Amino acid sequence: METLRHAYNYFIGRGENPAVGTDEVFPLYFLDNLQAGRLLVLSETFKFNDVLDPEKLHDGLIKLIQFRDWRKLGGRLRKKSDGNLELHVPREFTKERPAVQFSAEKIDINVDEHSIARQFPKATDSPSLHPGQEIFEEFSAFSRGPKTLQDYLQSDHPVFRVHVTVFADATIVAFIWPHAVSGALGLKNILSAWSEALKNEGNIPELLGARKDVFDGIGTSKDCTAPYVLDNVELRGWGFAKFAFRLMWTVIWRPKVEARTICLPRDFVSDLRQATLKELSEIQGTDADVFVSEGDVLTAWLTRFVSRARGGTRPAILVNPLDVSSRLKSALAPGGLYVQNMAVALYTLVEANILNKRSLGETARVVRLSIQEQATEEQMRSQLRHFRKLGPNKMQSLYGASDSHLVAFSNWTTFKMFEAVDFSPAITARSPHSAGGRPVYMHCQSLSRDSFMRDVFAITGKDLDGNYWISGFLYPEDWQAFEDYMQNTEESLRIKLKTTIENARPDISTQ
Repeated sequence: METLRHAYNYFIGRGENPAVGTDEVFPLYFLDNLQAGRLLVLSETFKFNDVLDPEKLHDGLIKLIQFRDWRKLGGRLRKKSDGNLELHVPREFTKERPAVQFSAEKIDINVDEHSIARQFPKATDSPSLHPGQEIFEEFSAFSRGPKTLQDYLQSDHPVFRVHVTVFADATIVAFIWPHAVSGALGLKNILSAWSEALKNEGNIPELLGARKDVFDGIGTSKDCTAPYVLDNVELRGWGFAKFAFRLMWTVIWRPKVEARTICLPRDFVSDLRQATLKELSEIQGTDADVFVSEGDVLTAWLTRFVSRARGGTRPAILVNPLDVSSRLKSALAPGGLYVQNMAVALYTLVEANILNKRSLGETARVVRLSIQEQATEEQMRSQLRHFRKLGPNKMQSLYGASDSHLVAFSNWTTFKMFEAVDFSPAITARSPHSAGGRPVYMHCQSLSRDSFMRDVFAITGKDLDGNYWISGFLYPEDWQAFEDYMQNTEESLRIKLKTTIENARPDISTQ
């Protein structure tokens, strides 16, 4: 019904909301307009073990949006004649045309007394599974505003929506925004600046790039002529048709996907990485320069599960957003923050025998090598050049073999989301488990249902204690197998650690 409603509105129903002539127009840029991202409306939900004052949170966000070019983020999405998007900002924010859509609810019980809120995940000493994001939707007030890009275009809603639920000992904050306005780095910068605006003496940073794309001139034909390293394995023509048909067939015959939240304790991930490095050292020789990050290892470990669950006979295409700003630093100006989409795609192509018959370290190494190959400044510019050729209605390319299995990731660990948020000035009461105005848990989800959202892992990153939080989207029957997979991995690591300790002990019988 939801799909039919949006189809009716798009083709037959009410059209896009007319522009207000007095509004100030701010541009959105070519990465903001890529089809894969601009259709999404996202919600980031935070749990705080503190009682926060909703009005202080509201006032802080308003203060931020009214500060110089941050007013761009109080705009309304509109479509230009060429199909690209832009933001129309009221000259003055009023009750009728506010800077942000804000709502709050107070529930006079402890969070663990609430039938749904008590299920918010808590960190564990061993790897564990928890309910997925969907059961917590009542705390995001999904029904109170736009859920799709078309909803925004057909309304006068501001791009940001915030809903705060205050319990007697905790607070849930949901922040909703269209992906066309910002990606993960931009969200982190919004949260950081909002935190600064809450302070009486807060030094709000400048919003940079509000009127001119920081990537203007980058990725043009004059800027970079080097070929993209994966051009020769792009899925085109019959190869792409076979890949798409296989994916569509899967969606039709296995439509049900279940989201769960995964907690991986700090020590588990650290031990898994150390075991992986040891494997690689044994394979490549002790003098070899061996490096894989925790992210490489988690990507390999999660992909191995998916591959085995799907039969273990097909190669895999791993897709990961790749932050551009940290690798094209010369393009960014100092002294402020950027809020726009700043990611290209990283493609890792893994053969079936490496995934299923070789060590985990070898898959992690393939992930690391793909980063080393594709994350150079030259290759970033080449991929940006390719993106510039895409209009607002064109999808990004895929690369790899046509019989590959697609596994998609996002990894926000480097953005340190848990550390970016500091709402301590809004605290009215602390619980025994207070984190001083910082979130103890968070997750991100799309407001619209996507049938293709399968074999996907969204790595939120590390909490304040170093535990990893991951949202997974698999078939319902996969989750028991995944729980067994976690337990088996933990037991294997325990045995390896015990063996290492025993081998390190001196043999007293020979002394």
